Amino acid sequence: MKSMTKLLTTTVIVFLLTFAMTLSTKAATWEDHSPDQNPDKPWTVTFNKPVNKNTVNKKSIYITDSKGVTQNNEITYSDSDQKVHIAPPAGNYRSGETYTLHITQAVHNTDGKPLKASVTKTFSIKAGMTYDLANVQANGTTTIVEKFPSFEAAASRMNSNQVVLFQNNIIHMPSGLISTVAYGGSSLTILYANENLTREETYVPADTELVYVDSTETSVKVELAGRNFYIKPQNATMLPSQTVTDRTHYKVVNGSLHHSIYSHKTKTFASYEMGAAPNFMQEGIRYYSTDGSHFHNETGALIGTAHQYFQYLPMRSMTRYTAEELDAYIMKQLRSLEEYYPNYTIYKDATTRSKLIGLGTELKRIERESHVNAMHILALAQHESQYGLSKRALDNNNLFGLYVTDDDPSNQVFASVSENIQELVDSFLNRNYLPPNAAYANGTNFGNKAVGMNVKYASDPYWGSKIGGHLYRMDRSMGGKEMANQLKIGLTNYVDLKARIEPIKESLQIYFYPKVGMPLIIQNDQLPENPWIKIRSDKTPYGSLYVHGGYVDRLEWQ
Repeated sequence: MKSMTKLLTTTVIVFLLTFAMTLSTKAATWEDHSPDQNPDKPWTVTFNKPVNKNTVNKKSIYITDSKGVTQNNEITYSDSDQKVHIAPPAGNYRSGETYTLHITQAVHNTDGKPLKASVTKTFSIKAGMTYDLANVQANGTTTIVEKFPSFEAAASRMNSNQVVLFQNNIIHMPSGLISTVAYGGSSLTILYANENLTREETYVPADTELVYVDSTETSVKVELAGRNFYIKPQNATMLPSQTVTDRTHYKVVNGSLHHSIYSHKTKTFASYEMGAAPNFMQEGIRYYSTDGSHFHNETGALIGTAHQYFQYLPMRSMTRYTAEELDAYIMKQLRSLEEYYPNYTIYKDATTRSKLIGLGTELKRIERESHVNAMHILALAQHESQYGLSKRALDNNNLFGLYVTDDDPSNQVFASVSENIQELVDSFLNRNYLPPNAAYANGTNFGNKAVGMNVKYASDPYWGSKIGGHLYRMDRSMGGKEMANQLKIGLTNYVDLKARIEPIKESLQIYFYPKVGMPLIIQNDQLPENPWIKIRSDKTPYGSLYVHGGYVDRLEWQ
């Protein structure tokens, strides 16, 4: 076993800068002072062995200012935990201040060996930083008109055609869009519920379009899925309204609603059919929405509201289609892929290679025994495994991206597709996602970044509506039974709404819905015990329960 004398041997790298310094555990400190660093300076410490992450915390690796106050730096990992990334504190370091990076002997490698000697590194931040008020042209060119010593002073003088710059980066603007960027060793942008950035709600990948609401020195307020969230300034590329030439939008094509997602990085669109077009929409007109339900025109005026049925349909529902009908649909879809994409290698011989073939009976068994809609499982498999033809599906029998994250593409192998489906239902859906009080409970629908599985299951903010689109097309292909016999669905509008065994307040409580916006299957809203309504239970044994109807908003379908 190697000595820990050489555990820390490589470099501290400053992202986006050319500065680099070799670390060695043979010395307790660096001799040089490293002045004139930028306020948003991150550090990367590279170890020659994976670090035991349980030993890395605010006491073992941390940064203090000249008064000894510990900064609130986020720590992330990469390269199989051999690199430790230390992000600047929210709002960045203070201009003209001196800081010290500490790496203590409490840091261990995965063999349990500690660092032989503590290491420190002192660095200073450039003095004289200013916040610049600038005019913005349509091509993005900025012209500084005045400099201020504080963010507040610059922001208070900003007009509708101006922005506030810090180190030539836009940090405040009247209106516009945000395109997220990777930062701190992660490809994800965390969306927080509070301005202090302490309550993580969900996450999105890089190059995600968000609507800008406001910003401070330490956070950026954005809108997504009809909700306001906060992100770190380092994760935001600000696009003032006058510079935006294209953006994500909705349009009607042959009676269906299509969602066109714009990449501000590549300047390209990717579109998909998500469901039936609302009757207030017209072909040839672009509509804008952050949740796919409330649609606005170019001026920002609300044109109408319509929810997509399959995006909100709870998984605790049961499909009207038989195993045989599901199998017939699968083969029909695979034949279409072969026919329409003859030059795509992945779809070659789809009707003989796909892992979806013959799953109808298994899906209906799961639906009966585990109370998860067979169509939902099939749609999820289609989306995550490219119709059962992805490399992960063919090689690993993994149809659902289980144990795969954006920054860690796991290659876990399942003995069979059946085992993989059972793992999805037992270890994910019925344990962590669908029960109302489960760890990741946000509703039993696919949803979006405000409600449903999409909040925690996938980084793609449109994952839920894309799978809803699969369900919409699947139902249409099989005859439209589901759309013709739509269930009555409601959304909770009250925190901690209690589900009871009888329609009276004194009745036994079975569980509660902890959040606003969680979907319910309404079985009867015309009870004599008005305003109580009868719902399908989201918890075993999946019979009927009762909730106060005043705390449920009925969804209207177009």
